[in-house]
Amino acid sequence: MTMIRTKRPTEAKPSGEPGWKWRKAMIFPLIGFACWRLAVMENAPDTMVNQTIAWGWVIMIICLSLFFTGFATAQDIAAIIATRTGLPYAPQPAAIDGDPAPPPSSPPPGYAS
Repeated sequence: MTMIRTKRPTEAKPSGEPGWKWRKAMIFPLIGFACWRLAVMENAPDTMVNQTIAWGWVIMIICLSLFFTGFATAQDIAAIIATRTGLPYAPQPAAIDGDPAPPPSSPPPGYAS
């Protein structure tokens, strides 16, 4: 009996766009836990210590959300710079008559990349 090996699926999409599987697996439980801890503090005594702890959880939720979206934006910007096109994950365009489209233009002379 022969075993057929198939290529393991990669996280990236066929277009080359990176997947979000591992990001979602980490960020959603962390934000959920932070929100739960903040909700648990709702009936806590109104002291300066509890106010500081609650403010810390709010800051944690904000930072996690910004890192989740900010790192994805930075990754997209890096792909745009690497491919020198505004649509780094789009398929390469083809000319109307079927000839391959020219490669993306290179930067003008004297432009430091």
